[in-house]
Amino acid sequence: MNTVSTIVRQRTDVKIYMLGNTVNKYSPYFQEMGLKHILKMDQGVIDVYKYGESKLTVAVEYCSSTKSKKENNFYFAFDNPKLKMITGGAWELDIYPHNPIKFKPKNIKFIYFILFNDGIYQCEIVSLDDISFTFIHIKTTELQNKEKDLIYSLDYIPKLNYNRNIYNPINKLQEKVLWYFKTDRIYFQDNTVGDAIHNYLKICNRR
Repeated sequence: MNTVSTIVRQRTDVKIYMLGNTVNKYSPYFQEMGLKHILKMDQGVIDVYKYGESKLTVAVEYCSSTKSKKENNFYFAFDNPKLKMITGGAWELDIYPHNPIKFKPKNIKFIYFILFNDGIYQCEIVSLDDISFTFIHIKTTELQNKEKDLIYSLDYIPKLNYNRNIYNPINKLQEKVLWYFKTDRIYFQDNTVGDAIHNYLKICNRR
C-alpha cells in the first residue's frame, strides 16, 4: 500500500500486477485484500473482486501450468507433495504425520476446535493403552455448542471458552492441550489439514 501510494499520487489510471509462486495458500496478503475464494479456486480460473462503491477491481488468476507434462519433470519424481508446485503449479505442501493407529469413538477423551481461514478443524485427544495423541481433521458441519466447547480462533472473542493463541493457555485444560503440541503428539487427516494448522501455529508464535 505504501508503494502504491508513492506511485499513484493523483493518478486514476494505474494498473497493478502482482505475481507469486504457489508457496502458501494461507498467505496473509489474501486476507488483508479480502480475497476470500483463493482456497476454492481451480487452476486456470480468474476471480474478480469489487469493494463496495469503490472503483477498485482486483482480478485474481490461479494460473494453469504452461505445460502439463514438461520433458524435464522426471527430475522431480520423488514422492514429495512439495514437488507438485514445481511440476504443475499446485500449492506447496509439507509432509505431516497422519493418524498413527486405528481408534474407536470410545478412545476419544476430549474434543476441541480450531477455527482458521474459514475452516473448522476438529481436534480429538485420543488415549488407547499407553498411547495418547491429538488427531486433527476437517469438521464438515457447524459447531454445535459454541458456548461450552473449547475453541481456538484468531478472532477477538472474550468468552472464556475461546482463546486466540494456543501457546497462551488461560487454564489447566488449555495447558493439557498445549502439551500435545509441545511434545509433537499431533497427527493430521492429510497434508492439507497439517498445512492449515501449521500456518495457524505460525501466527500464534508471532503474537
